[in-house]
Amino acid sequence: MTLLEIRELERKLVAVGFMVDRTYDERIMSIARIKKWTIYLALSFLLFVVSIKGAVGSPYSGFAEIPLTIHLFLLLNLSLISLAMVMMRAVKTVSHSTVWNNNTRSHFFWLFHILGLTVIVYRHYPRLNILIFMIIALSTTFALLMVDLTAYTLIKPFFREKLNLLRPDSLVIALFSILLPWSFFSSVLSRVQFPAFEHYLLLWVFLFVYLLVIGLFVSNMLLISSSYATLGFVTKPFFFAASGAIALGISSLLLFFIEHDFYSAYYYLLIWLIPSIFGLIYYLRFGVEYPSLLQPKWKGLMPLDLSQVTTALTLAVLALSLYFTAQDHPNFVLYHHIPYLFVVLFMLPLFLGAILILTYLKTLSAVTKLRYWEYLRYGLYIHITVSSYVFSLIFLSWHEASGGTRILCTIFGLASFAFYLFFALDLRMLLKDQDIEPDFRIVDLAHYLVSLYAWFFMLFFGISFRYGRSSEFIGIAYISYPVMLFFIAFFLIAFGTYLGVTHKGFEEIMKRGIWSELSYFATYIAFLMVYFIYFSLGSTIQRFPYHNSFFLGYFSVLILEIAAMRALEMDSRYEKALKKDIVSLLNAEAHNFLRTDYLEEFWEKTISKYLARDKHHKIGFDSTRREFNLEAVDEKSRLAIAVELLLMMHNRPDVDKMVVHRKSLKETKEEIVQILGEKLLLLPEALRAEFDEHVYYPFLIERAMNDLLTHLQTFIPDAEHQMIFDELKRRDALFTCIQFEGERIKIVEGTRLDRDEFLRIFTWYLDAVGEQFPFKRGLLRELVKEEFKHDLGITIAVGDVLPIVPMGIKELDRAMAGGLVKGSTTLLITEETKAKQKFLLFFIKKGLSERMNIIYATSKRPFQQLVGELLVEVESLDHIVIIDFYEPLYTDHRCAELVEEDHRLIAPLSRIMFQRSMVKTIKSLPKEHAKIVIIDVYDDFSKYYSPKEIFEILQKQVEGLKRWNCTSVIVLEPRSYLLKRKGEEEVKKDFENIMVLSGGEKEASVIIEKLFHGTPPKSVIHLHW
Repeated sequence: MTLLEIRELERKLVAVGFMVDRTYDERIMSIARIKKWTIYLALSFLLFVVSIKGAVGSPYSGFAEIPLTIHLFLLLNLSLISLAMVMMRAVKTVSHSTVWNNNTRSHFFWLFHILGLTVIVYRHYPRLNILIFMIIALSTTFALLMVDLTAYTLIKPFFREKLNLLRPDSLVIALFSILLPWSFFSSVLSRVQFPAFEHYLLLWVFLFVYLLVIGLFVSNMLLISSSYATLGFVTKPFFFAASGAIALGISSLLLFFIEHDFYSAYYYLLIWLIPSIFGLIYYLRFGVEYPSLLQPKWKGLMPLDLSQVTTALTLAVLALSLYFTAQDHPNFVLYHHIPYLFVVLFMLPLFLGAILILTYLKTLSAVTKLRYWEYLRYGLYIHITVSSYVFSLIFLSWHEASGGTRILCTIFGLASFAFYLFFALDLRMLLKDQDIEPDFRIVDLAHYLVSLYAWFFMLFFGISFRYGRSSEFIGIAYISYPVMLFFIAFFLIAFGTYLGVTHKGFEEIMKRGIWSELSYFATYIAFLMVYFIYFSLGSTIQRFPYHNSFFLGYFSVLILEIAAMRALEMDSRYEKALKKDIVSLLNAEAHNFLRTDYLEEFWEKTISKYLARDKHHKIGFDSTRREFNLEAVDEKSRLAIAVELLLMMHNRPDVDKMVVHRKSLKETKEEIVQILGEKLLLLPEALRAEFDEHVYYPFLIERAMNDLLTHLQTFIPDAEHQMIFDELKRRDALFTCIQFEGERIKIVEGTRLDRDEFLRIFTWYLDAVGEQFPFKRGLLRELVKEEFKHDLGITIAVGDVLPIVPMGIKELDRAMAGGLVKGSTTLLITEETKAKQKFLLFFIKKGLSERMNIIYATSKRPFQQLVGELLVEVESLDHIVIIDFYEPLYTDHRCAELVEEDHRLIAPLSRIMFQRSMVKTIKSLPKEHAKIVIIDVYDDFSKYYSPKEIFEILQKQVEGLKRWNCTSVIVLEPRSYLLKRKGEEEVKKDFENIMVLSGGEKEASVIIEKLFHGTPPKSVIHLHW
């Protein structure tokens, strides 16, 4: 990896996906702030768990039955996992990237992994070799310790101070992630007896997948780790992760070594293998996505979503396992009359409708980043589950059902299918309205289809294990369905009323169509049919203990539906709070914008337009929160980016379909104007054209004059100031818009001024004040320069209102009362030294910073060298043209005519071409705009032309430069042929300023022989640059 690549990665690392919208102090305060209700809720839940019948005291009553070594092994590893979970929670407080979610999911599965592993070890503990147990324990603990080290080394760079993991909220998380799994193991898992399983060859499928995932994980982690060995980005964390996976593989192989009876151990091994596989897969997904934020090439290491594939495979294996297990159960007689092919074909239309809905929801979620779609997806999963359960009951009870019951069942099937169909059509209509193409992928479709069928058959065959038994579960008995029906019916009435009102937010632009209404009607019909089916089946339905779960499921779906709609209500906190700046207004508008994919597109275009690429990492857009972070850039760039984004959001042709219209474009512009005020003039010209800037020059001049009055009222009495304004009003009617009231001025309401009028008023005012100012004008100029530096340097340079052009060297500008008089001609006599180059470079850079147009004609230095030195200090060369006589004179690139390039005009060393190049360049600029002209070619011309010819050119140029409002500097060497032949006095008489630069770069000094606007306080100025 090259040094350039390393630096590029270092630049990207700061920003990728980890945008923080708060200051560091605010982040620390938010971490330290613990919400009491969170702790109360957690403690209440813990008390609820231990109070359930059959659970109270069970962790303690069973404690003596379980060896202390097993307890210590479990608690130690649970502590390691909880530490990793706490670290992930800590990093999410400062980094809002979704990439950390995969790590969190992985830690969740590690909890179940360690529980499953502990169950297996506990079963074999009495006859387990102590050495094998120690190897398993140490390798497992080492693997989880590597998980902690990986997490710590990954998150450490995000914290400026020492990472504090002992906060109250962190302790609560750690406590629950240790005590709840430990209690669950002691009271439930340690006593669970799984049935034997004959077809344990399915286990080898999982073992193969497990070893494959471990191999893939280790190889990918080591590959990425070695690739960043020079930079050190993820080298250590990923090496730790690979080491942990190897240790995990060792403990896994030992488990299979001690487990000989796969017939009875099948389900025990499954509850260990399944979370292990998923834990590794989510860990691997994080390991690929994290560096892919910097270098997308790493995505090629995981072309498929392994979690999807593994989920489908797991559900399919579990469904087969339940089928074969149910065959050995006495209740399997229920399935003898079931035509399985008919069941599969009957469920296919429902599942296809569900697959369409899931695909549409995934597409909408990707382009809008709204939680609304996630709530709907969760609700759909619950609806599919309870509907599948009811269909299972119908299939199993069909042979005992009467004709009327069968008709009810048929209506329920049609209503369920209609619900999925109408729901899908409703989403499809919304996609078309937003011009969004759904993303159908074979892998996703296969995953959905296999998973849905597998889940259905798990429910279908799982019913047999509880058939004819009590409905109690961990001491809780489900209430009878009439009471549940009354509760749900009451809720449905309230929900229907809620649906009848269109709520504020995105719901306003995602209005329900006919399909939406039909889907609600279909689900109501399905709900009623289930009640009638249960009623008609009578005692038969009572044999299925959890049939009332359908009502609980519908209740959950309705709750999620309301939560989804609440998520659409976009009463943003930005709108509730006072919008103090343009970024707050931008974020408020973004919260009302439906399509985050468009916002991301706007964002990329805008920052590319207004910000250098090396500064992109300082700012960011969090699409999940619809928030822009622009704090780290300068004010001018921040305003330009924010205003451009606001206008882009409103200027889309189809904006009505994706924005909650709280205000029009005109109203938004008015808000922008209200917030920015005179800072509107900081915007680039193209953006300023969107607004009426004539309204803001009056505010600008009022503030500028009042600021000056605050300083000047001590030296110029109010009476004299009144006389100044009276005289100015007689001189120009433009001043009638200014009213002098006491110690302040006020602009008449409704006054409109353009830039030229602003300059005329301000310049004439300064001239009038200068006449009454009791001290040297240099002091007044310094005051005006400070005013421009802090407040007025928006689109107006100090040279626009003061007849002074600063040199950019503070000692020289101080001695000359601010610089050279605008329009004056200066003779600079100096040797060809680094001091001379530096002197001219300071002058040019100062002129560029003042936004003055600069023409630099030189035969002494190459163009590339000049440009390189300038770009170190200035951002743009838009206001400079270099007339290059050096290249035709000193290189092989000869030319006979003028050659134009960007910021450059190449001219041959010819008297005619010299004059033509100067005239062409000067006339290309407006005459009224101030210009700086630097000419450093006469010494080389003297070698080819007579002194008389050169002197004539010089005199004509000096006269022409004055006419064209140019502040010019002519450079000659002390031993110049022109000075010797024509005489110094003869040459000097045509110049208003004469300076002699001498000395080296570190000890340079300037002798001011002549100054147009007075005598300097000292004639010899020592330069310190």
